[in-house]
Amino acid sequence: MRRYDLDWLRVFVFGLLIFYHVGMFFVPWGWHIKNNVEYTSIRIPMLFVNQWRLPILFLISGMGTFYALNKRTPIQFGAERIKRLFLPLVIGMLLVVPPQVYIERIINGQYQGSYFDFWPAQSFMGVYPEGNLSWHHLWFLPYLLLFSLALLPVFVSLKKNPAGRFLKWVEVRVSEKTGLFWFL
Repeated sequence: MRRYDLDWLRVFVFGLLIFYHVGMFFVPWGWHIKNNVEYTSIRIPMLFVNQWRLPILFLISGMGTFYALNKRTPIQFGAERIKRLFLPLVIGMLLVVPPQVYIERIINGQYQGSYFDFWPAQSFMGVYPEGNLSWHHLWFLPYLLLFSLALLPVFVSLKKNPAGRFLKWVEVRVSEKTGLFWFL
């Protein structure tokens, strides 16, 4: 069964993240490329979004993992994670991130030359921040891939034993008056 509510929540959160990353140009804390003028009025909304933007993405991903494992074997799930996370990461590191690093290097006076002099000759030399090879804003993909594959045996074990001690302990904690709050 497709969870359209999760799909729309994901769309909303990623849409909000686009605005968040645009806002990073204008806040006083560091980022790859900064605007000359900072807008203090956006500090509070940026800090607010910063508190929950990543936890909600991992929560949505965790729910997706739960539903995916209900329809797939562990091997199918692992193969799908590689196809959906690793391949986009590699393509992004080859095609999407190099222009970002190039612009950052140009703005910071660390490189002079055309983009086609930079890519591919310079764009994959050394690891960022000293070098140019980076996953930059794609960092979520390798983390999610690592968590998905490393925790796959745990997920399979919990699925096979839903009445186990750990899940019973969680159920008791969450059912208490403020249990979900303290558990989280």
